[in-house]
Amino acid sequence: MTQLTVSIENPDMVRDIKKAIKMIRGVVSVKTEKTKPNARTLAAIKEVRDGKAIHCGSFDDYKKMVANLDDV
Repeated sequence: MTQLTVSIENPDMVRDIKKAIKMIRGVVSVKTEKTKPNARTLAAIKEVRDGKAIHCGSFDDYKKMVANLDDV
């Protein structure tokens, strides 16, 4: 048997998506599993909340900032 993992951003859509997947021929079961962010993701979220994020006004500004990382 093969498994397919689908990540859903909006929890309000889970019920409808599960229903739709169950209608596909050959699907034998659909299970819901909540996942928790790993330690690295939690650390990144904390950095943003603590104001340690870098804000760029445009994609060009971002590219310039990334190009200058070698100078750091």
